[in-house]
Order: sequence, then structure tokens, then C-alpha cells
Amino acid sequence: MGRDKILYGGIGGFLLFAVGISVGVLIGWYSGPDRVTSDIEAQWAEENSGIAARLSKLIDNGEIDKNLQELTKDPHVAGRPRQFELAEWVKEQFESYGFDNAEINTYNVLLSYPSEVEGEENVVQLLEPNAAASDGYDVVYESQTEEPPLDDTAEGKYVLPPFNAYSANGTVQGEIVYANYARVEDFFYLERNLSINVTGKIVIARYGKIYRGDKGKFAAQFGAKGLILFSDPADYTVEGESVYPNGLYLPPTGTQRGTCLDGSGDPLTPGYPSVASAYRYPYKPEEAYKELGLPTIPIHPIPSNDAKKFLELMAGDEVLDSWAGGIDGITYKYGPGFASPNEDKEVRMRISTSNKRVDAWNVIGMIRGSVEPDRYVLIGNHRDAWAFGAIDPSTGTATMLEVARAFGALVKDGWRPRRSIMFGSWGAEEYGLIGSTEWVEELSKNLDNRAVAYLNLDISISGSFVPEFAATPNLYNVIWEATKAVPDPNVQDFESNEGVATLYDRWSLREHEKLRDDHPFIGDLGAGSDYVPFLQKVGVSAMDYTFVHDKESVPIGPYPMYHSAYETYNLVKKFYDPDFVYHQASGRLYAEMLRNLADSKILPLDCTDYADRIEDFFNNLRDGENGQLMIREGITFDLMEASIKRLQTAAKTFEDYIEEDLDLRNILSVRAVNDQLMNFERSFIDPLGLPGRPTTRHVVFAPSSRNTYSSDKFAGIVDTMFDIENNEDDNKWEYVKAQLGAVTFALDSAAHSLDLSHLRK
Repeated sequence: MGRDKILYGGIGGFLLFAVGISVGVLIGWYSGPDRVTSDIEAQWAEENSGIAARLSKLIDNGEIDKNLQELTKDPHVAGRPRQFELAEWVKEQFESYGFDNAEINTYNVLLSYPSEVEGEENVVQLLEPNAAASDGYDVVYESQTEEPPLDDTAEGKYVLPPFNAYSANGTVQGEIVYANYARVEDFFYLERNLSINVTGKIVIARYGKIYRGDKGKFAAQFGAKGLILFSDPADYTVEGESVYPNGLYLPPTGTQRGTCLDGSGDPLTPGYPSVASAYRYPYKPEEAYKELGLPTIPIHPIPSNDAKKFLELMAGDEVLDSWAGGIDGITYKYGPGFASPNEDKEVRMRISTSNKRVDAWNVIGMIRGSVEPDRYVLIGNHRDAWAFGAIDPSTGTATMLEVARAFGALVKDGWRPRRSIMFGSWGAEEYGLIGSTEWVEELSKNLDNRAVAYLNLDISISGSFVPEFAATPNLYNVIWEATKAVPDPNVQDFESNEGVATLYDRWSLREHEKLRDDHPFIGDLGAGSDYVPFLQKVGVSAMDYTFVHDKESVPIGPYPMYHSAYETYNLVKKFYDPDFVYHQASGRLYAEMLRNLADSKILPLDCTDYADRIEDFFNNLRDGENGQLMIREGITFDLMEASIKRLQTAAKTFEDYIEEDLDLRNILSVRAVNDQLMNFERSFIDPLGLPGRPTTRHVVFAPSSRNTYSSDKFAGIVDTMFDIENNEDDNKWEYVKAQLGAVTFALDSAAHSLDLSHLRK
């Protein structure tokens, strides 16, 4: 272990020294004016109509299978030796594909690990008083410290014990209270409806509904001194269906790992990249640092078979039906504490997780554009996992690599896209989007001027029912058109095919919620993956996707084995996609979206869809509970509504100009229009950020402050309106008015960004 630390520390130090030079080469070489082609014929040329079909044919399901086998051979937690080995392997793949450049970028960041010293394992204990014991208690039950292997995948492989990253270190002891999903509304219910105060108590809550880091934050805000999380069978199994290894559902020994960081990026360098010259906040492991987004209380995950040992003893009233889980043989109760004859028993959490600075490695590959090499279309996937990571993220990594191989094959054959394509394999995403955030922070000025769009591919498949998308609205049409070009991976899913031939047909048939012109629904971006820094820090249009299970019939999210040691290659091969045809469809989808964005003469970014969707969001805000409260307070939406109408008019005028008046042989006009389309998203970035969240800057889409995974629209208004009737701040309505003004200004800025006076004769 010591030698490994020295070896990898040395490599990391060298790479950190070199990263400025290498990134400069990557960005600078392909962006100087002498690199932009002066070949007028090339600038006039339309995209090659045959490339899409060639790309689709090149995507090989067998190659994706091979990639997944390599990626999941061993656990690959961020900052560990296997992560560096995989970074080198991905770089070698990019080079073998014929990329113009491939490099590893290193950032020295604060990560978190459980103690691996015998006797210091993270545990939750059930205690019984015993005056003769050294500390006055006997341990009558102790939670498991590892997930026992259930198939040959993990035999002989070392998997880090289950833990919640960045948990506060220490020992806490006392009564427990059951808090359902540990949401704000759950704590409000305990406090306001049941008069149960969790101050000084240990909270036990089930995973699900919201981001685990928010659970820890809320537990601490309401006064708890510790938080135990468990995966309840009601949320991760289906009654009557088999659990792993005989099925795809979570066994009672399965434990979900995950970060509890409140925020994204390296906690020690908020807003700035973790390069050698960066100022790092002074950090002492024995102190809690709420201001850095680090949890202030111990947090630990346990499996349902351990949770049962505590929940079955609890005192108090029986919970609401909506609070009751699915552990057999128990009645869920609120607590606090245990019922007779166990009322003298207590719970102890002994947590030895510690934080330390280590290296995280990104791998960046580039295919140079032939006409506009200084315009970047980006695709990314994170490479790190909590264990074997066969679904998250390796289905995405395996698929992205095959997309890269297909594009490389075309480049070797003499074709090049109009714009440059950049592939990012991010490190330390699982800890809080760290690798991608540091890279975006370091290159924010270049990306602000040159990035067209970012396509995120975290998880390629977590089911085989329907594709699921989230995106900024200007990418809706890119997605719809790409799905129409991808053959359905398994038409046998449908009786008499039901007219299903393409991925779009499947999606349209099975997605009951619709958008304009009866197109299938596309969701909104929260903060669940690496699109966040691109959208929130720079204003780069972005999308995310996963092929998912039928969530209406099986309301499990995101998938049963999420972040457990049982998320293995065998799981994917046996239960999800034996022939990798859904992976193949995902690869074809991303290849087509990349091709369209990188090779179309006019960027396929639709501002009218964006403006119309903003109107939908506005109507929901004004007519909803928050809007009606604002109106009763005398706050008018008239100016915001007028700004939206101006935006819709400007967007329609701009699109009409492209369709009817733009001279496609005037290379300066084409470039100007494309730059306006690219920069449209930047209009929604507020440099001051949202209230209390200075690095979250998008005024239309932002992660919810009560569930980081989900999206709030006009989040600045939503945040200042939260629980406002119980807010005693005399200036509370002034904060709301300030956010309404900021949003209205951004909407007008977006309309101004589409001004055509410089193009009109």
C-alpha cells in the first residue's frame, strides 16, 4: 500500500505539473486562426449524407460487450490504482482509434474513504446496558461490514466496504427516530404534526426520492447527531420477483454506497480548478466544514437485513401508510427509541471514514474539425465506480468508447466532421462531479467561447423498456430526429410490431406524456451527472439519457442494484442486455447526435422550442401555489410575461431568417448565425449565481435545493419562496422580488442575443 501511494503520488504530481501544457496544446492547437480552413469549397460544403448510415453500421454490439468486460474486471473507485490503469487504457483506446490528440489531465482533490484498518470498520451497533462492560454496554448486534459475494464475479476481489463519502468521522450514541426518506417535508411532519424533535437523536431513513447528501444535510439542520440510511425492499424489489443472483432485484445484504457532498467539484477549491497554483481552503480532518459542503454528522449505509434489527424494536405510533416500507415481519414506527422490553437499548454509530487529497484523472480525446476546429461538440462519461460499476458508469463508458471507435474509423478513412468532437472520460464523478467540474473550471473561458453542446452518457442502459431523456429545450429536435434514425433494438417486444421500426417509435408508443406536435416527453436537467458544470457554470446546452425499465409498472429508481457490490458484468449480461443490442442502440443514438451537431452547416439548436418551453414553465409558476402567494402579496408577473413574449417573437424571427433569408454560401453570415445559436444558452447564466449557491448560475434550470437530483425551473424564485409563510425574515418578499427581476433580465438578454441587425442589409 505504501509503495502504491508513492508511485501514484509521483505520477499524479508529474501529470499535475504537465496539465497546463497539455491542455494548452489541446485547446490552443485547434483554435488558432491559422487552424481554421481557408478552403472556400470546404466552408460551403454541406454535410455528407452518407455518413450517418456508415456510423450506424460501424457501431458493434460485440465490441461494447468486450469493453464492459474490461471495465468491470475489478473495482475502480476514484483515486485508487485501478482508476489510473483504466485512465491509461482509455487513452490508449483513443490513440488506437486515430484521434488527433489524447491526454490524461490530473487534478489533486479531496476524496473520502472508509478505514481499511482491522478494528476500525464503520458499523452501526445495537447496545444493551451492562455495568460490568468497559464502556457500560454490550454489543448485541452489529451491522455487516461487507457485502458477501453471491456469485463468482467478486470471488477473490477486494471491494471497499460500504460507506457514505465525506461522512463526518466519529462515534455517536443515543435513541433513534424513523424519518421515512429524510426529506424536508418528512422532518416537518415529525416536528409539526407529531411533535417529535430529532435534536440529539440518531435518524434512520430509507434511501430513495431525493439525493442522499440532501438527507444528511436536512438531518443535521433539524438537529440529528447521526444518520443511518438503508435500502428498503419496497423501493428496490418487486414482490414475488427473485433477488440477485437469481434475479435483478436487490438482495437483503445489498448496500448502496454514495457521496454526501453538498455541492460539486473539489470541496477545497470551490469555483476554481484544483491545479498546482490553486488556493485550497485550510482543512483539518477533525473539524466539520459545512461551508465546504462537507457533512457535519456521521452518515452510514446499511442493508435491509440490518435495518430490520433496529426497526423491529422501535417505540412510538405506527407510521402513515406512505411511510411504511417493505421489510417483512415488522411494523414501522416513528420512535423515538425502542419499545418495552428494549427501552434501555441504544444505537451507536462508529464511523472511521476520512478525507484525504489524492489525484483524479480525466482522459480527453479529440477529433479535429475540418472547417471550424475551434468549435467543440462534447460527449462525456465518468469512469469511476463505487465497486465494479457494471451499470453505473460502465455501460456508458463501454458505449462511448464504441462511438469513439466508429468516428475514428471514419477519420482513418478520410472523413472529418465540420467541427471538432471532444470525448471526456471523467474521474471522481461519484464523489460530486469532481473531474468534469475541475476541467470546466480550468477551461471555462475557452468553453464559453467555443463549446457548442455537451452530450452526457452516464448510464447507457438500466433497463430495456424505453429511452429516457433530459435536455435543454434547444436540443429537443436533435434528440427526436436522432431516435428516428436508430433502428429499434428489439421489435419482438411489440405485438405484430405495432408499427415499431425505430427507437422513436418505441419511445412514442411507451412514453405517455407528450410535448409539442405529440412528440414524446423530454425531462429537465437537475444535478445527477457531469452535464452540471457545463450547463451551470458556462451555459453550454446539454442532454442526458438512459435506456430504462418500465417505471410506471416498477417504480424503482434508478435501478435495484444501484451502487452495490452486486452491480457486476454478470448482472448486465444475464438480466439486462445479453446480446448488447440496447447498448448498440444507445451508441447509434449518440453517434447520430454527435454527427448532426458536429457536421451540420447550421447548428441544429432550436430557440423556438426553448422559448415555448419557458412559457410552459412560466404558466406553471404563475398559476401554481408559489405564484398565487406572490400575487396575493401584490407581486406582478406582467414584466416577466412580456419578456417571454419578446423572447418568443425574437426566436421565431431568428428561425424564419435562417429558413428564408440566410445565404448559406456567405461563410461569415453562417458563422455569425451559428455563434448566436451556440451562445443563446449563455444568456441564462447569472454571474452572481442563485441565492446561497454562487456556482449554480442558470436562472431557468437548476438543481432543486431540496433534491439535488431533480430540477427546479426559475430556482431562484422557488428557493426564496420555500416555506415563506413560516419565514420570519422581514425582507423575505424583497428577496423574491430580486429573483423575479433577475429572471426577467435574463429572458430579455436571451431575446437580445438573437438580434439580427448585424445581418440585415
